[in-house]
Amino acid sequence: MGSRLGWRAMVGLGGLLATFAPWSAQATEHEGEDWRPSSGYSLKKDKRHRRHHEEAAMGGSGLAAMYPRLGGHVGFALPVLNITDDDTTVIGGDFFSLGLTPGISLKLTEQWTLDFEFIAFSRWDFEKDGEPERVGTSFVVDPGLLYNFGGFTAGVRLAMQVGAGQPFNLGVVPIVVKPFPITEHLKWFLELDLPLFFTGAPGDSGISFGPQIQTGIAF
Repeated sequence: MGSRLGWRAMVGLGGLLATFAPWSAQATEHEGEDWRPSSGYSLKKDKRHRRHHEEAAMGGSGLAAMYPRLGGHVGFALPVLNITDDDTTVIGGDFFSLGLTPGISLKLTEQWTLDFEFIAFSRWDFEKDGEPERVGTSFVVDPGLLYNFGGFTAGVRLAMQVGAGQPFNLGVVPIVVKPFPITEHLKWFLELDLPLFFTGAPGDSGISFGPQIQTGIAF
């Protein structure tokens, strides 16, 4: 009698466990997922949410901004005026000059850039006060440090005219640049340069100031 009762108790206990086993497995499964909110939230949505925040932190491009970063520009420079110790000349009336301005830039941060620019000038001086017309070509090296203020960029360059026939010289060139976006990576720019040159030769020295306008494409 006792053995039969024990046998029935074991069968009853086994049935009870079998009845609740699926519930137990389901409960265990949910326990592994109980970190999720219950209002229709999914793992896929969570991944999209995190990716959105990561891209926002990178400027929306999906690519991390890496510094330093290489860039550059190419354009034309048009001197409009030249003031020296001896004379003042104006484009159109006294001369015409055009410069080709390629440059390589090293973007250090979002604001600071080192810009390595080179300008090849070709100049035509018109006849004046009995002096014959003259033509010539010069080359200027003018690296600079630029700061991006958001709507515009400003900075200072150090410049030197190089080549045969050039006197000892050193230039300081404040600049202001206004960019106009074309694509995500290309900009058209307008630039105002205010070069001030100090020149020297045996028995002679001088100062010249020659504002110029520059325009081109930056990348």
